[in-house]
Amino acid sequence: MKGLIVLWAALLVGCAEIKTLEELEFAALESGDWSAVAERERNIEKRKRQRSFSCGSDAIAMCDERVRGTVCKCRSSQEVEDLLSSL
Repeated sequence: MKGLIVLWAALLVGCAEIKTLEELEFAALESGDWSAVAERERNIEKRKRQRSFSCGSDAIAMCDERVRGTVCKCRSSQEVEDLLSSL
């Protein structure tokens, strides 16, 4: 039963409509609420910073959002595996 609920939730999330930045801006012009546009722009910038950060072939970039911006560090694949297995 629990598996069915998880599957149902995954289907709902997968079928959710995702608005483009242009659609969010148009809605903001009508409503005056620009918070969704600002959030999307922050997410876009965060992804750009993460993509531009590069590690060696046996390392993975791990980025944390901090008050003063995103901090990225290279971690070995083994460190990441150990981190994930402890969850």
